[in-house]
Amino acid sequence: MINQLYTFTVGTYVVADEWNANFKALANSNADCVQAIEDAEVSVAFPDDDLTQLFNAVRKKPNSFAIAGSTVIVQPECEYYKALVDGEDLAIQIPTGLNAEARVAIYLPSERSLLPFSVLYDGEQVVDYGGFNEFRAGHYFILIYETNGLAQVKLIWTGA
Repeated sequence: MINQLYTFTVGTYVVADEWNANFKALANSNADCVQAIEDAEVSVAFPDDDLTQLFNAVRKKPNSFAIAGSTVIVQPECEYYKALVDGEDLAIQIPTGLNAEARVAIYLPSERSLLPFSVLYDGEQVVDYGGFNEFRAGHYFILIYETNGLAQVKLIWTGA
């Protein structure tokens, strides 16, 4: 953060001292906010630093699911998996407002020339399939991140 303004050498000020006083006030305010957040976290969030119950609650919730059909609607922080048969494609539906990431793992038993999945999304989407001309047999991860009306999808080949 800017604390003082100079031209080219220390001691030669660009603007009035009021600007430097404003920078100092902002820096002090930021420091006060950091201290207040740390104090609140210590006293309110987890006063005894025992996160066992939180971690146990998170571990109880499943986040990996097999895909039964040819369409999957992704949910935040979940992973889906499916082995595609020859000629089968997967339709991945991304809800608007997901504001999170999701993953889809697929397995292709044989090489194919067309993209093995399509993305259904009501908004701007960027799909990066690595520039592959052919999709080799093997395991792939489809990484999805959606926020602010933009879905970013990346295909990664992990090998046979």
